[in-house]
Amino acid sequence: MKRNILFSASMLALAFMTACTSARKPEVENVIYLIGDGMGFGAVTSLLVSEDSLTGFEYAPIVGLSETCSANNYVTDSPAGGTALATGTRTNNGYLGVDPEGNQLTSILRKAQEMGKKTGIVVNTTLTEATPGAFYAGVTSRYRVFDIAKQFTESGVDVAVGAGLDHFINRPDSLDLTATLIEKGYDVYLSWENVLNTASDKFVGILPLGDVHRSKSDNNTAGAAEGQEVCLAAKLAAAAEDGNATHLSEPTVYLEKATAKALDVLSRNSKNGYFLMIESAVIDGYGHNNDPEGLIEEMQEFNRTLLQLVEYVNAHPKTLLVVTADHETGGVGLDYFGYEAGKPRLNFSTHGHTGTVVPVFAYGAGAEAFAGVMKNTDLPKKIEGLIR
Repeated sequence: MKRNILFSASMLALAFMTACTSARKPEVENVIYLIGDGMGFGAVTSLLVSEDSLTGFEYAPIVGLSETCSANNYVTDSPAGGTALATGTRTNNGYLGVDPEGNQLTSILRKAQEMGKKTGIVVNTTLTEATPGAFYAGVTSRYRVFDIAKQFTESGVDVAVGAGLDHFINRPDSLDLTATLIEKGYDVYLSWENVLNTASDKFVGILPLGDVHRSKSDNNTAGAAEGQEVCLAAKLAAAAEDGNATHLSEPTVYLEKATAKALDVLSRNSKNGYFLMIESAVIDGYGHNNDPEGLIEEMQEFNRTLLQLVEYVNAHPKTLLVVTADHETGGVGLDYFGYEAGKPRLNFSTHGHTGTVVPVFAYGAGAEAFAGVMKNTDLPKKIEGLIR
């Protein structure tokens, strides 16, 4: 069983009372927004019953609930769900960063930039996927990935790490968007070791998909095909390449290491603070595939990143950490007979999304604002109110 549960519960209750009795507006300089794509209560439960030690979720002094509807359905998809979490406005399923009439919305990341804050994006999927795209792009179809990639070059983020080189170089317009990024003052890296070792204050890492999330042993591919490295960033990297260098591929620890790197860069010489969005995207995939082992392993990887962030927030008192999901996937629940087997067995009710509420966990400065029942659109509004 978990250690010191009663003591931890008492400490959490004390933290809650202290937060709620403070009348003064908390000083929030930095915001970390951690989104688990498809991470509903079933996914969180699968982690809680799988771990003997306390998880990152159990350190949260504040827990809330979020409704996840889109503008035109009780069950949201990822573009509309991401848009709600990014902009505070519900839109139609399939739309990304725009309202139901197709008008561009302003995300909390953009608003943080207007406040003079540094900004970053770290994802274990492509940088042009629905959730990250909602923070900088505006299209009426998530499948307009080449448009989303071009809008990324105009995002103004200071740090970004993810995958999806194809969308930047193998394009119908023949543009090399890595060259565009370099012209805008970014260092662009196509390898994991270069991201880890950079001293740059402004960079984009566009990595092989197999470096940012693992594939299961019975799956020969990690996901979408990789782009041919014929872009300016690849040529520059090849010119500086050490022929004896060992290429790293650490997908199981990618998210925690990329997050640590982004935090290090964003907090450096950051007089106005920063806003960092992190997405763990592959939880959703295991829910769609009704894969219990994959889901539990992915939640364990998520938990390592979360524990790291909880420790970071405890050491940086002007930092707010908000953890939630865009929607639930798979209708995940615990099987009655799993206890006899000595490990949890999961049941799935669908291969799609569901419209159930999802959890919200908040830590650090301003966390008390996220208690209770909310709409998905409330979260970025609450964040904006705290960092004004």
